[in-house]
Amino acid sequence: MKTFCKRIAWLSLPGLLLTASLALADSDHDTARQLREAGDILPLETILKKIQATHSGKVLEVELEKKHDRLVYEIELLDDNGKVWELKVDPHTGEILQQQEDD
Repeated sequence: MKTFCKRIAWLSLPGLLLTASLALADSDHDTARQLREAGDILPLETILKKIQATHSGKVLEVELEKKHDRLVYEIELLDDNGKVWELKVDPHTGEILQQQEDD
């Protein structure tokens, strides 16, 4: 019986982790929406159009984070040459603050 309970716990773990990550993603989305509606940050669509001028490719992931008391969009991008880039972008101006090829 103990082994059965352990198996159930291990089988449930991925679902719990997925639920937790979705909750965090929803929270980021809600925060970004509130800031955009208040005029505090640019719409993500505007920011993505700005970065496409210098980094064409497919957006893999976007996160709005607070780093050193400053909001930053972290955008992961797969370029046309198959390289993955991580861009840190100012959500107020759309300016690329930092860029590096991701491993």
